[in-house]
Amino acid sequence: MTGLTDTDIRLSDEWQLTQAADGDAPLCSNFECLYQNIILEALTQPGDLFYDPAFGWGLYDFIQSEDDDLTRLEIAQRARVGLQRREVILPETIQVDVSFEGDAFVLCCSFQFDEEETARALTFIIGAVSVEVKTT
Repeated sequence: MTGLTDTDIRLSDEWQLTQAADGDAPLCSNFECLYQNIILEALTQPGDLFYDPAFGWGLYDFIQSEDDDLTRLEIAQRARVGLQRREVILPETIQVDVSFEGDAFVLCCSFQFDEEETARALTFIIGAVSVEVKTT
């Protein structure tokens, strides 16, 4: 799992590799690297990362699921547990809400890093064929 001292290649808004004007890969570090890693973990299925089988929230399990209280609870629990595993996130700031709009689940998460003063927010749309993320 990525920590505060790690550095990674900055990904585009579509979660693809990017290229700087000089042809090199731009990097992100500290909180931006950690934030990017949280998003990548949320979009990953457990077992897909060969060196860390526990990495991933498994949101794709809910594609084409029926909207009911148990499904919403399971989605919220996976997000909450995924965020609580990060030691640099203040546990009391974690807020998770799941709704159903149109034909998709909408997972809204907010949390605050230990050394930051403002909360971060993420919204995941679990649709009929994909999972998308919107950063706010």
